[in-house]
Amino acid sequence: MVAGDRDRERTVAALREHFADGRLTLDEFSFRTERVLAARSQADLRRALADLPLLLDLRPFGRAAARGALLVLFTGAWLVFTFVLLLTLLLTLLLHGASAPELAGFLVVWLVPTFLLSRWWQRNPRRPST
Repeated sequence: MVAGDRDRERTVAALREHFADGRLTLDEFSFRTERVLAARSQADLRRALADLPLLLDLRPFGRAAARGALLVLFTGAWLVFTFVLLLTLLLTLLLHGASAPELAGFLVVWLVPTFLLSRWWQRNPRRPST
């Protein structure tokens, strides 16, 4: 199979990682990079990485884990906020009664963070945000 420019760029990036991790000397890195840039096939690219360990790119997993942790944190904060707001509303109703503007204010104060959190839950992490 023919090697494309993207394949060469990915292979050079992998060689750069191995060089940065100390698995390749400068001469070896230069030699392999020249071979990769002149490669015509996928087999040529594989030969340049043949004796090196496989590199795993964990960045997408790290982003997903960080996003999940933030969602859990904000959802917990939203639950506490909702519970406190509900208790405040109940105490206000029991002690003073409530007028329509007060009830509407409580509803707006609860709906804004609820709407924002629901939008974040539904957002596709692979799609760039606008």
